[in-house]
Order: sequence, then C-alpha cells, then structure tokens
Amino acid sequence: MEKINRSVARALDMLELVAGTRDELTITEISTQLGIPKSTTFDIIYTLVDKGYLEIANPRVKSFRLGLKLFQTGAVYLDQTPFHEAARSVLEELAASAQETSFLAMENDGMLVYLDKVESAASVRTSARIGSNNPLYCTGLGKALLATMPDEQVKAILDKTGGLQPITPFTVTDEARFFGVLNEARQRGYVIDDREHNAEVFCVAAPIYNARGNVQAALSIASLFSKVKDNPERIAELVSLISTAALTLSRRIGFRGEHLYQEFR
Repeated sequence: MEKINRSVARALDMLELVAGTRDELTITEISTQLGIPKSTTFDIIYTLVDKGYLEIANPRVKSFRLGLKLFQTGAVYLDQTPFHEAARSVLEELAASAQETSFLAMENDGMLVYLDKVESAASVRTSARIGSNNPLYCTGLGKALLATMPDEQVKAILDKTGGLQPITPFTVTDEARFFGVLNEARQRGYVIDDREHNAEVFCVAAPIYNARGNVQAALSIASLFSKVKDNPERIAELVSLISTAALTLSRRIGFRGEHLYQEFR
C-alpha cells in the first residue's frame, strides 16, 4: 500500500463526516466521532474553513457545515463528465413521461451511491439524497447493478456488506430466492423493487452500459405502491419506460448492444 498522508486523510474524513450528517457539527463532536485529538481537529477544521471547503454555521457554538468551495469543486467534476449531462436529460425525460421520480445511481465499494434524481409534480418524494448510500440488495437500482455481475461477485459483495438483512417485511432475505430474482432480471432486462427498501415505494430499474460494454450506472423510476397495486397496465408502462431510457442512455455514451444483460442471454 502506498504511503498515505495522515493530515490529508483526516481532512477528508472530516469533510465526509460533515457531509453525511444532517446537523451542523462542532469541533468537539468531530473530534469525538473521528477519534482525533481536539487540537489537531481545530487546526484542520480552520484550514478547511480558510480554503472554503467548510464554513462556520453558528459563530456562537462554533459549529460547521460544508462550504461553497466543495460544491464548486464537485460542479467542475460534473462539467468534465459528459455522462452526467447525457444522463440528466434522460432523467428529465423519464420523470416527465412517467410523472414519477427518476433516479441515477452507481455502485461504489459494495454500496449504492445516488448520483442524481428528477421529481415531477405528481411524483413520490423519497428520502434518498444525492450522494447518500443504500445497500444494493434491497433497492431496484442496486439489484439492477448486481444483476450485471457474476453470482460469485454478488456473493462477495453480500458477504462484505453484511448479507441479506430485512429492511422491510418485503425484503428478500433468502439467498436462493434472491439469486433467482437476479436471474429473472437478467432474462427480462429490468428489475423490480416491490417495497423492499421502503414499504410504501415500488420501483423499476435497469442498468446503463458504456462504450466498452461495462456497467456504468443504473436508472430507476420510483412510485407509491398504492398507485400500481392491482394495476398491471401501469407496471408494464413503467417497465417499458425504464427499459427504453436505460438503452437510450447506454447508446448515447457508446454502447452498441441490442439488449440489457445481453451477456446472460
């Protein structure tokens, strides 16, 4: 392993901690949660403030939040990534056509990371925030990504992240059944999340491939379960929309295949 600069690593840990916490944090809270001496935390925090990556949220209690410079740096990344521009337009089209919330996400270190979302006026509001993480196995987006992988790789991810734990009464926790669900998705080209992560939300999802034929991300449509219950025509409509959108976005970034999950056909 290459040598890691301890101060830089601590600074990044602090940024990630503040980013992942809804409430503003004080130096004492940051020091305690990361196990870093308070004096060291003080020096790093105020260096990040000076550079604009953090800002003082409450001068009285000296609490901190993310600074504008961090957003500007992230915005440059997105501007330099043509995929995001192409994906955004597809997300907007998808949300408008479905009149539901559309999501874009990718896998990172065995977890699902939300990259973007678009809501329509009539769509369900979910708790998923851009940049937040969720397990792969109980979300439509996550299962769409897992279904692109060999079973051995899926098992390794499940072992690493704690296995098939129940999130709602509808979460699939039996391993044999779970791999059956993935195989069905590979055959039909899309994934269904039937209230497995949120007991009120139904999703359909499909993977996105790049020019090399490798999975890049996944798209989904999220709807209240009450809107699709006993309505197979509506589910079929959502499936058609997500399948078309996923293949459209894949082709915009260079994919030449005719089918999603074509390697499993």
